[in-house]
Amino acid sequence: MKFLKFLSGALCVSCCLYILFRASLVREPAPATKSLASFSAVTTAGEHAAGGCALDFNFVPVHHTARRHVLQLFRPLARAAGVDPATFSVEMMRDRRGYRTINAMTCTDSRLIWISVTAWERLRENEAALSLMLAHELAHGDHRSPFLLGYDAMTVSESQLLATISLRQRIEIAADQRAADIMLRVGFTPLEIKSASRFILAKDKGGFLARASPSHPAGRDRVKLLHYYVGRSRLTGPTLAR
Repeated sequence: MKFLKFLSGALCVSCCLYILFRASLVREPAPATKSLASFSAVTTAGEHAAGGCALDFNFVPVHHTARRHVLQLFRPLARAAGVDPATFSVEMMRDRRGYRTINAMTCTDSRLIWISVTAWERLRENEAALSLMLAHELAHGDHRSPFLLGYDAMTVSESQLLATISLRQRIEIAADQRAADIMLRVGFTPLEIKSASRFILAKDKGGFLARASPSHPAGRDRVKLLHYYVGRSRLTGPTLAR
């Protein structure tokens, strides 16, 4: 299965890679020593739609107590992005075919975000990874145009790597960069963001994040480009306390 793909219409399938967070963000986090309660289907994928946005047919939204933990991480990220977290719907999902992959999806500007249960299970003890995954989905609502990426002041190595990325794939790079900005505003350090990107790739057991697709660059290229960007970024504006 290609882990990363665009859905028909407005649906933007996003696979996020990243972050190392501190427990102080969440005052009462969900238990991380074992998986939480079992989940059950909320509805069929075809019925789960809002504002013209529907979840990919291969996935089904589910009730899972991990959602409480995810929402605790999401709220400060949304505020740092300049949006009201109460206006978003963040839900858990699973692959009806039985694939267990780190995955997240959103429809651009829909304020609907889905996170796979597998992503939570594999990343829950590294809350930064979950945070950047969420920040990446937020970023799909207001990231920079991919046409502008090449105008940044880059090192030769970064410029050469970016030149191998197609315009369609650069949409994900732009969202990665916006996500890093959000993380910096929350109070994450560049080192934490870089460490988290490597952590998520390490948890990519099936290699789904590692492979490139027409819509997403290879995982290692995304990590490298994020590292370059974070290394030259300068935070502007107020920083939120974690």
